[in-house]
Amino acid sequence: MASFVIVVDPDASRRAAFSAAAARRVAPLPDLAAGSCSSGAFQALWAAGTRAPIAHESDVQGAAVIWGDALHECGERIAPGVLRAAWAGAGAALPAFDGYHAAVTYDAERGLTLGSDLIGMLPIYWWTSSEVTLAGSSPEFFRLHPCFRSSIDAEGLAAMLLVMYSVDGRTPLGGVRRLAAGHLLRADGRSAPREVENYRLPLSRAYHEMPFSAQVELLHEVLTDAMRRHLPASEPCALSLSGGRDSRLVAGLLERQGRKVTAATFGEPDDMEMRCARAVARATGFTHRTFPLEVDGAGKCGDLHATWFHCTTGFGSLAHWDSAARMRELPARMATGYVMDPIVGGTHAMWAYDRASRRMSFDAFFARINAHGVGQDVLRSLLAGRGQGDLVDAAVAMIRRSYEAYSDVESQRAWCFDIHHRQRFHVGNPPWLFSFATWPVQPAVDRRVLEVAGGLPLATLAERRAQDEVLRRYFPRLAELPLDRNSYDTEPLSPRVRYLATRYIGERLAPLAGPFSRRQRGGRERRFYYRVFDFNGPGWQAIRRLAEPHREKLGALMDLDRLNEYLPPPGVELRVKNGIVDSSGRKMLVGLMLWARDHL
Repeated sequence: MASFVIVVDPDASRRAAFSAAAARRVAPLPDLAAGSCSSGAFQALWAAGTRAPIAHESDVQGAAVIWGDALHECGERIAPGVLRAAWAGAGAALPAFDGYHAAVTYDAERGLTLGSDLIGMLPIYWWTSSEVTLAGSSPEFFRLHPCFRSSIDAEGLAAMLLVMYSVDGRTPLGGVRRLAAGHLLRADGRSAPREVENYRLPLSRAYHEMPFSAQVELLHEVLTDAMRRHLPASEPCALSLSGGRDSRLVAGLLERQGRKVTAATFGEPDDMEMRCARAVARATGFTHRTFPLEVDGAGKCGDLHATWFHCTTGFGSLAHWDSAARMRELPARMATGYVMDPIVGGTHAMWAYDRASRRMSFDAFFARINAHGVGQDVLRSLLAGRGQGDLVDAAVAMIRRSYEAYSDVESQRAWCFDIHHRQRFHVGNPPWLFSFATWPVQPAVDRRVLEVAGGLPLATLAERRAQDEVLRRYFPRLAELPLDRNSYDTEPLSPRVRYLATRYIGERLAPLAGPFSRRQRGGRERRFYYRVFDFNGPGWQAIRRLAEPHREKLGALMDLDRLNEYLPPPGVELRVKNGIVDSSGRKMLVGLMLWARDHL
């Protein structure tokens, strides 16, 4: 998307100095187009891909900028003038829009209004003092302003380390927040800026009494309509195609609508993911482009990620920093299945279920999300040496309060918390990076899709029951193809007799074929995500070497002896059962070391 920064400052010389400094830093990647818009005390600057859908206008009364596609319910794209009128009201009931976007209006009398897509995937951070308001796609810009002052938010940082992303918008810097999902930032200059809710995930029992077959029909209907409204009918489009359920469901929707599609898959030719994606592209007749992707050997992607996200989104999805330069020949918009699985597949709502007790609870849910961060006991020992061990209990209590505030129903609490946290922060990273080349279109993040999914029972959504039935019923040819599950199991949803016979023969010949027959060729990991997330791999070793000189700076936050025990130096192999999950907390600390270089 656009990397953007906004300043509202009545001091003209101070505002000009800040804008000049921000203009030199606003582009995180090369070959982006710069833009700006100003009116009175307001100025916005950005750097974006040359085809990014950006619209703006300004006059003596105010200004408006829209980065991306802000859509009416009918699918019509909002123009800046229409946005200014829509957000001109003084009350809290201002409209929210579909589509992947960020938008801002400024009025000399009414002040600033700023918001983004329905679940806040496009990042917006903000900070304010008595007369200055700063906002942008990264907190990194804020320290360029002479009025900016901040401290360490120890409790917010502890929560981040526990779950590997920001909780309730808190960042490592006190006073710097990420705008809450479904909220607008309103700053009128007469009172303190405030976040005002304008969209809430719709939770109901509206469809609980429908038979399963009718629920599946409804889910297919709203996904079809979302795809039609979010993508301009006359334009060719790209498709991020992984070979899994989500992207093949999007592929089926695009094929059914007769779209001209170029599918894009990352990885190597013999990756499990690539083989599954290739089969889907052949079946749909889509042009298929492939892009090699690894964590770079210089540690550059880790440096960029720590700089621009301040570790608020986790520190694992780094490899796509190199994607934009490779994807600029794709069509201007790219459909993706990102966040499809938690919204319509119910995958992470099930994290609250404890099979032993057969109950759903916060404790079960927290155990799952904490597995992706620094364990409670480990973090307590890291902080205890600094006299801050009680921060862990306070952070867990904060996470619990956030989780329980969504609903009285446990499955709905888990569904909402996951969408508003893991999905928009961690899973939302790649779409933001893709957008510097081709703009993301996400049919799952649509008000009607969210309304239907929020009104279906967990028994329909969980374990991808409804999503799989949509594929089987409406796209049976795609359901018969090998399915990527980020594992060596690629059994189709609807395996044909030929597939079953081939598998039967293969299972009996496998013991004769040697240890690498099914899983590896030449010893290379063929599961894409396990390879790019490998903490012991050459790319991650490079990031660890880059971060290592700054380890001592973390002594201001935690006990270095315990840190050294938990996070070995580069060159020391970390032995884990699950290469993605079990190294995640240590990656967060590597990212924090890089962040500490500039902030501690």
